[in-house]
Amino acid sequence: MTDSYRISHRAPSFDEEGTTVRLDQVGGARDQVFPRDVFEHPDWYGGTYDETIRQVRAAAQSGDPDRLVTVYRAVPLGVTQINPGDWVALSRSYAVDESYRSSTDGSADGNVITARTPARTLYSEGYLEEWGYQGDGPLTEAADAKERSLVQASFPRSARAAVSAPLASDAALPPTATRPQTMAREASR
Repeated sequence: MTDSYRISHRAPSFDEEGTTVRLDQVGGARDQVFPRDVFEHPDWYGGTYDETIRQVRAAAQSGDPDRLVTVYRAVPLGVTQINPGDWVALSRSYAVDESYRSSTDGSADGNVITARTPARTLYSEGYLEEWGYQGDGPLTEAADAKERSLVQASFPRSARAAVSAPLASDAALPPTATRPQTMAREASR
């Protein structure tokens, strides 16, 4: 398959002018993109998903360019790998959200590929949730992730959308409430 699914805005890569930063260098002496307070206030730099923040913090604080991190890529059905130059996320939830945004009808008509790659292959332009994969070759999905995708894909499209779409009633929940808390309250009535 070609890379025709890509958008025109390309993922970041190494830039000698300091407009990008490698994952293992975030918040360090070589980082000209994120200020030192990036770990105190990740939300100021787009960090909204806990998995992203944990992975960025672990990779950056280790300082190890070969530290493996898990990446996720929302792709159309039929795309089976992450290619150099692709946008990736460090949070599965973020990638799932992107898969909904990229569909024309709001359905989950795509797939999220999961893979592992060294921190040195990921670059950011200053938004913690989006990274450019710049490895030497394509990444293929991890075997356990493939099984989850195959199980999910075996359900009819309407069922996949029903179980993974947010409930309309979630919008009415107080910001601190979670769906399990609300379901527990309703069950006790």
